Amino acid sequence: MTTQMMETRSPWTEGGRWIESLRRGQMLTAAELAEQVGAPSARWIEEVEAGRRPVPSSVYRAFARQFDMTPAAFAAGCLKFYDPKAHEALFGAAKPVLTEVRAAA
Repeated sequence: MTTQMMETRSPWTEGGRWIESLRRGQMLTAAELAEQVGAPSARWIEEVEAGRRPVPSSVYRAFARQFDMTPAAFAAGCLKFYDPKAHEALFGAAKPVLTEVRAAA
């Protein structure tokens, strides 16, 4: 009998994929990003990207600076993935998060 393993998805999985896509867009390794944003280690970045931990708000500005985003746009992106109810309360459900934040800037 074969045991089928089900993939467990964290609610932060999509947020991690978003962070990874931003990092790869900058052509950075996890170690380079960790150094640039003051994260504890490449492993920490990998855990964020795997959806095992969220990006704490205390480092939003550093991440935003690294990804050439406003802090508000980065924070809105994180809320979209890490706290969708707060994101919806602030920005509504119909509009893409980054479009709305950039339009307000």
